[in-house]
Amino acid sequence: MRHVFGSLTFRIALAFLLGLVLLQIVIAAAIIWPDGRPVMFRLMSPREAAAIASAVESVSDRQRDLVIAALNAGSLIVHVQPGSLEQAEHNAAPYLTELYSRYASELEGRAFRVEARGEQAGPAHGPARAATPAAVRLLIQLHTGDTLTIERAPVLLQRLTGRLAIIGAAVAGILLLILFYCIHQVVLPARRLAQAAHGLAQDIDMPDLPARGATEINMLSTAFNGMKHTIRSLMNERTRVLAAIAHDFRTYLTRLRLRAEFIDDPQQQAQAIRDLDDMNLLLDDTLIFARETTRVAGKHPEHCDVATEVESLAQIRQEIGEAVTVNIQHAGPLEARCAPLALRRMLANLTDNALRYGKNAELSAWREDAMIKLSVTDRGPGVPADALERILQPFERLEPSRGRQTGGAGLGLAIVGALAKSQGGDLKIENRREGGLRATISLVAG
Repeated sequence: MRHVFGSLTFRIALAFLLGLVLLQIVIAAAIIWPDGRPVMFRLMSPREAAAIASAVESVSDRQRDLVIAALNAGSLIVHVQPGSLEQAEHNAAPYLTELYSRYASELEGRAFRVEARGEQAGPAHGPARAATPAAVRLLIQLHTGDTLTIERAPVLLQRLTGRLAIIGAAVAGILLLILFYCIHQVVLPARRLAQAAHGLAQDIDMPDLPARGATEINMLSTAFNGMKHTIRSLMNERTRVLAAIAHDFRTYLTRLRLRAEFIDDPQQQAQAIRDLDDMNLLLDDTLIFARETTRVAGKHPEHCDVATEVESLAQIRQEIGEAVTVNIQHAGPLEARCAPLALRRMLANLTDNALRYGKNAELSAWREDAMIKLSVTDRGPGVPADALERILQPFERLEPSRGRQTGGAGLGLAIVGALAKSQGGDLKIENRREGGLRATISLVAG
């Protein structure tokens, strides 16, 4: 849920939604903004009411019908009914009191009353237009003895229910189009860039991002592609430099190995030869680690049977007297997407590590959903919790020496991690509750 609320899509959509609501409020306020008269209905102004009353009084009966017909235009509804009107006492709010005093002044002594639609009223006389009744109306006692009724149709309510709804729908549609455009122009390219940055660690040879879209997105994609090529070049250059150094070192090591044969003291000779062999192994491990950290799983990865490889390695180790056991928790083959040579090297390194520190190694393999997992466990002293991540780093060892007899140069687990990643998997190291260490490799099932 937090991921959804924190996404750029949600934030842009929320901004547009708030903008839409505020815009609707502004439109509604602009339509119904008060101008000194009641907001939801409009009474005729005192001056206009007096002018209508004078016009109706000053014409004959026949002409009065024509005048009333002419007045019944737009939102105005005017009709005359016989009968007198008594002056009403108005006990109202200050605003209405002021309004009534203006009516009394303009109407020059004519009796008048403002009444709600629900109050009793006589039948219309003359050509009155059929219209939607108003909430209130103004009744004026004419000098002719008749009562003039003036009211306005509730145009504002019609606007709110009709015109405002249309305007709001149009604005909402426009804003939604803008929202979709912004998502297409900003959110989707940003998401592609995030996915590319995440995938860069898994595949340095991934295709370049397409340089299209807005200028800033185009520049960002181009910069990302350039960064990726630079990183790739640096990694390849590192491997070439290490390979060149290893080649030159081996030349000198070969010479030293030949000269060691002329050492008279057998003990010193054996130690010198062992040191030279360790140096060769260190060079091999370093080159393997450098090569595997730059290798990615191919589009058509190799496959192997994990169960067969585990049983084969255990059999070879048992034949030379090493304490290696096997526990295959699956009937039949366990095919995984992994090169056989890579799997053998990972198993060999983990088994050597378990035998070195725990004196025994138990190899297990099983299937878990779409993954094939294999683990190597021992009954050694384990590793401090704060050092579990650190021992996966190259040249990192808990034991400070770098001798092969005490654990090598600290590249074994780093090589396993690099090999697992190059095959599309990963390596996890954890302490066992019953003591010892467990190293688990996860590979994609074939």
